[in-house]
Amino acid sequence: MFRIALCDDNRSFLEYESVVIYDHLTKKDVLSQCDTFISGEELLAKGILIKNYDLFILDYDMDGLTGFETARKIYDIFPEAKIAFATNYYDFTREGYRYNAVRYLVKQEKTFASELKECVDLLFEKEPKKTIVIELRDGNKELNIDEIMYIRSDKHYIRFFIKDRDSTYFERRCSLDDIQAELPQYFVRIHQRFIINLKYVDNIQRYELTIPKSDGKPLKFPISRNRYDDVNEKYCLMKGKF
Repeated sequence: MFRIALCDDNRSFLEYESVVIYDHLTKKDVLSQCDTFISGEELLAKGILIKNYDLFILDYDMDGLTGFETARKIYDIFPEAKIAFATNYYDFTREGYRYNAVRYLVKQEKTFASELKECVDLLFEKEPKKTIVIELRDGNKELNIDEIMYIRSDKHYIRFFIKDRDSTYFERRCSLDDIQAELPQYFVRIHQRFIINLKYVDNIQRYELTIPKSDGKPLKFPISRNRYDDVNEKYCLMKGKF
């Protein structure tokens, strides 16, 4: 899922931006989520969870924290953040680039919608993010996506099992559907209770796959009958067997 944080003190403009982005990415068959914030303070209240956003679009002139002030505080938490600025003015662009802006967008221009789409495409086509921040019972935890071996559902919670940490896991209250939307395509739902990182799979047989372990005892997972063909095809494509 491509996640965007929109921050503007004009609610109508926030809605307009959201619609433009959603329609654009839907036409490209891209699953997306736009979260809107009425102030920099509201956005920053998410703390480390802002690391889950692929792009921030900040209004330059807001009540309270300005767009630039908000950007500085975002970089303190998330130095790799990708930030664009939207403004009613034409003379802020030089200052905007001091904040490493990926794009500046002038709201009054007739080309705003097309430039907003170009900005989104620019970031969507870049290298995918490598970490994910999850909300746990006792706080937040940043995980390296490629170190997640598999995810298991347990009633109303899901458990993340990490490479080389066989005896421990991280638990979050949500559904497998919710978390799969935040992960790359090589994370595949194989069963109503499991999502597997195909990078760790070494073998698929009829309705079962295995993940090797350092102690020599492989982990075995069931594959639902109605999911087998799809799982096997994705595995073969990843391993170059087609």
